[in-house]
Amino acid sequence: MNRYGIDQGFTLIELIVVMVLISTMTALALPKIRSSLFTNQLRATTRRFIGLVAESGQEARSKGIEVQLRFDPEQHRFTTAPVSGLIEDSAPQNSAGILVPESVQVMDVTSVHGGKKSRGAMVIRFSPQGYVDKTVIHFRDEDGELSVFLSPFLGVTRVFEGYVSLDEESFTRTNN
Repeated sequence: MNRYGIDQGFTLIELIVVMVLISTMTALALPKIRSSLFTNQLRATTRRFIGLVAESGQEARSKGIEVQLRFDPEQHRFTTAPVSGLIEDSAPQNSAGILVPESVQVMDVTSVHGGKKSRGAMVIRFSPQGYVDKTVIHFRDEDGELSVFLSPFLGVTRVFEGYVSLDEESFTRTNN
């Protein structure tokens, strides 16, 4: 005890209790920390794709032209370019885009008017007003599947866990 009648320092029991609490909290938080430090490639690709969709719609609106967002499975890349500057079935030149990691697979693109396409160049068209057909894009990696749903007029993009199919009235979850 010091001259004020207060003990200074900590007892061994107090130190052990604090160390056990810190260890327990660290063990519970470690999975969350690990997932934030090591970014999930599927989710990161989906976020970059959503950004590219927003840019494509904005480019179509601001320039008043039709814009095409296309996935080339051979290059594993999404690119965007004005439709007027494209030769049919050719890759756009000097266009914006994102590279999809090899671990992530673009399974298919399904739209109301274009149907389901899972081979060759997969194309999403934006009108000069920036509108897009009701569309679902399916991504997959070894950890699971994500479906990106594009709304035609609202400019809203939603992401769903698993495989979401598109029909004329609504979208429903399926087990694939």
